Amino acid sequence: MLSPVIKKLLENKLGKDIRYSSDIEHLSFDIEQHTNQRIGVNTLKRLLGQIEGVKEPRLYTLDTIARYLNHKNWDELLESLDQSGNSDFSTIEEIEVTKLSMGDKIQFTYTPDRSVTVKFIENNRFEVIESQNSKLQIGDIIEVNHFVLKYPLMANDVIRNSVSLGKFTAGKVSGITSLKIV
Repeated sequence: MLSPVIKKLLENKLGKDIRYSSDIEHLSFDIEQHTNQRIGVNTLKRLLGQIEGVKEPRLYTLDTIARYLNHKNWDELLESLDQSGNSDFSTIEEIEVTKLSMGDKIQFTYTPDRSVTVKFIENNRFEVIESQNSKLQIGDIIEVNHFVLKYPLMANDVIRNSVSLGKFTAGKVSGITSLKIV
């Protein structure tokens, strides 16, 4: 399911709330008009949580949504959401990394059924101390600027066994679904 943040962007672009099947039909038509690419009504219903379906949408579908929202691709759209100065962050639950103390633990979840607990080390770096169903492994060191509920978690770097694995995004589609200091 798409995060509420992405849904709000779609509603803003469409110019109306997306609540009913007819709204999703309108969205499907509007996406095709703006991108010359089609996303089926049922696919959009699955992404917006109106019907059950595949948990991981195709990259083509996500890229088409991103193009509709005036971005080159899904990754660029996610990068645009990862702005510390984004004014929406003040209205959504956020954990400010700059206010953490060494040893503080943060637990976050994202779909489908993933849970990760990290311990703050220093300088935006966290050690993964628990990981369920995630590609992150216990002992990984991740560099994160901020944790924001309903937004994807953007790790600038993942270090495993002293080797940099590069960037990592958790909750790419749905965003972080729960967030707390433990």
